[in-house]
Amino acid sequence: MRSCSFAVGLALACAFTASSSRAAEPRSTLALSVDDVLRRAEQSPGVILARLAVREAAARRVGAGLRFPTNPRVQADARPPVTGGTLHDMGYAFTFELPFDVGGAPSARLREADRGVDLALTDATFVGKRARTGAWATYIRAEAAGLRASETRDLVAIADRIVRASRERSAAGAAGDVDLSTSTSELALLEAQQEGALRQREEQVAELRSTLDLSPTLSLDLTTRLTEPGPPPEEASLVAQALSHRPELARLRARLAVLAATEERLVKETFPRLGLYLSVDAAPVSPIFGAVGLSVELPVAQRNQGPRAVVEEARRAEVTRLDQQLRQVVRDVTAARESYEARRREFAILQSKALPAAEKTLELVETGWLAGRFDIFRVTSAARELGRVRVARVDALEAAWLDRVALDAAVGGLP
Repeated sequence: MRSCSFAVGLALACAFTASSSRAAEPRSTLALSVDDVLRRAEQSPGVILARLAVREAAARRVGAGLRFPTNPRVQADARPPVTGGTLHDMGYAFTFELPFDVGGAPSARLREADRGVDLALTDATFVGKRARTGAWATYIRAEAAGLRASETRDLVAIADRIVRASRERSAAGAAGDVDLSTSTSELALLEAQQEGALRQREEQVAELRSTLDLSPTLSLDLTTRLTEPGPPPEEASLVAQALSHRPELARLRARLAVLAATEERLVKETFPRLGLYLSVDAAPVSPIFGAVGLSVELPVAQRNQGPRAVVEEARRAEVTRLDQQLRQVVRDVTAARESYEARRREFAILQSKALPAAEKTLELVETGWLAGRFDIFRVTSAARELGRVRVARVDALEAAWLDRVALDAAVGGLP
């Protein structure tokens, strides 16, 4: 019992030592720009699985064009004497048959497999564009969270300056304890908000690691800064690009091509399959003789009526879905462009008008407070308003860039 307890204690000590050594290892840092993120998104788990699906679809081509769709058939029987003779007079018969296709079914099956590969490729393209778009959006959210943390850090510096001024005024007898307690409370509130902003950034960075399949111990340094987004192209060019590059439309067209190839294959397979056979027959009272012949199926009832009807209805549904999707693409592009333009106008107003006015207000109020013309509540109110404008500016910048991502997705995603 003592030896068992000693072994358990030794194992726990080793595990603790190993975990401590791992915790002491320095965290490596990876610098990531937007271009880096988009390239790494091409190797994300979803994209890799989509490429494996393409290989799986390509494997269906193996054997699809064979002229001999089934194995040869062999038939043998024994013919014992019934009305006379002995077992030494036993007869036998042997038949060898080789079915084969002489119509266009093998090439039709091969074309159907090729269209399946095309469909898998469109799926992989769709997954790749979605992965790049998602990675870009996550990068924007992480960078915007960093900007909020930076803005809050600046507000903390302002609040700390006001606390120091309140302490100096209180020591000089120019203000009471209410100034110091109020400014200290505002400073503590901003420090708590700064911790929340840093936590939100870590959440977005963790999401970016998950999107790119990176190690959780890897620190990320986002090097691309969020600047004011530029104007979008004209709506007509965006719609034209969307109609030719939207992966959903490419997938629907590939699906229609698969259904057309399937229908062709079903029609070709109604052509009668032939069979070449060889036979040997030795009856008990007859000489041995052989035969060579050609067998043929009689396509009387089995003409793929059910599968052909299903394919025809599926094609009709896909055509309808494609028509609906074409109209939806135009609506998506128009709505995304309008939203993006509205976000740009919102950011421009906050950047050029609201933020300078809030900064000027705080400067004037703080100067007046130091001169004794205003109370501390006017100062904290002006500082709080500046903080609200700064956060609103970052929110508008983030929303504008996310709408830019949505606009690129609406026109077919990043190339």
